[in-house]
Amino acid sequence: MDSWYKLRVAGVRDSIIIKLMNLCEEFEEIFLHDRSFYNKIMRFKYEDIDKILNSYKINLDFYREKMLDLNIETISIKEREYPLYLKNISHPPVFLYIKGKMNFYDKNIGVVGTRKMTNYGESACRELVGDLVGAGVTITSGLAIGVDVTAHKRALNLGGNTIAVVGSGLDVIYPPENKYEWERIAKEGTLISEYPLGAPPDRYNFPRRNRIIVGLTRGVTVVESYKKGGSLITAKLALEEGRDVFVIPGFPDYISFEGNNNLIKDSYGKLITCGKDILEEYGWDGENQINVKIDIDSEEEKVYSVLVVEKSLDELITETHIPIGKLLGLLTNLELKKLVRAIAGGKYRRV
Repeated sequence: MDSWYKLRVAGVRDSIIIKLMNLCEEFEEIFLHDRSFYNKIMRFKYEDIDKILNSYKINLDFYREKMLDLNIETISIKEREYPLYLKNISHPPVFLYIKGKMNFYDKNIGVVGTRKMTNYGESACRELVGDLVGAGVTITSGLAIGVDVTAHKRALNLGGNTIAVVGSGLDVIYPPENKYEWERIAKEGTLISEYPLGAPPDRYNFPRRNRIIVGLTRGVTVVESYKKGGSLITAKLALEEGRDVFVIPGFPDYISFEGNNNLIKDSYGKLITCGKDILEEYGWDGENQINVKIDIDSEEEKVYSVLVVEKSLDELITETHIPIGKLLGLLTNLELKKLVRAIAGGKYRRV
C-alpha cells in the first residue's frame, strides 16, 4: 500500500485522484501546490481541495495492518505490480484489492456466460477451459453462478491459474453459494476487486467489474448467453477496448444461445468450437505446457483431500460434513476414476 492510498481514505473521488497522479510523480508533490492552483488551474471544488490537503495527515498503519491480517494486497495504478494490460484500458481502476498469487500472465483469456447454464453449455465450457489450461493459459472470470464458476473450478481442478474479478469487497463473499470456490481461488489463484473492504455486492458493481475482466485478458470467450445479459456487455466492452471476442455457437432453437448466435451473425465475434481455436489464433498451442491434474470436481476433491490416511465412512462424514447419501455417490465416482478404493473394515483409502 503506497501513500497514494491516503487520497482514497480521505474520500477523494477516483477521477480527481487520476488527475493528481497525472500531475505529480510522487504523492508528496501534491502539497507543493496551493489552494489557488487547484481551484483556478485544476478547477477542483473547494470541498475536494480540502480532502486532498487533509490527506497529508492520514496515517495508513491501521489500513496496512488490517490488509495484512486478511492477506490482501492493495496496489495503485502508479505501482509496478499493477497489471499492464489493465492499465491500458480507457477507465482502469485507480486501486486494486488483491488476494492470492498476483499472477498476471500475458496468456490470459476471459470466460463468461449465463448463470442459467445448460448441460451443453457446461460441457462446452469444461472442454474449452481444459484446452486452454493445458497450454498454460490463465482463465479469468467473475465467479458468478453458472458459466463463471464452472470455468474457475475446471481451471483449478486441472492445476491451472485462474483470476476471479468480484463485485464486492474481498471480505464480502458473493454469491454465498460459491464460498468454497471463493476461498479456494484466494489460496490457489487470484481474487481481485476494485471495491474496498466491506463494500456490498450492489447491482451496478457487476457491469463495472466486467471492464476489469476485459482489461486483464487478450480476449474474451462467450460460452452461453441469452439475447440480453452481462456476457454481452462484457463482449461489447472487449470490442471497444480492442480485445478479441470468441463465441461458441449454439443450437438455433436454444434461447440460451441466442446472444452467442447473434454475435456471430453480426460479425462481432469469432466462431470457435474448442479452446484449440484460440491457441492457434495466438500461436499458443504447445507452448508452456503445464502438468494437468486429475480431473475431479470440488466436492470429490473435498473427499479425496481428507483421505491422506484411510478413513471409515463415519470419519468422512464428520470431517467433510457431507450427508451419507451424497458421500456414497462421491466415493463411487472416485472409485470409478480409480482414485479411491474401499478396503477391509468399511474404510476407504487413496489408490
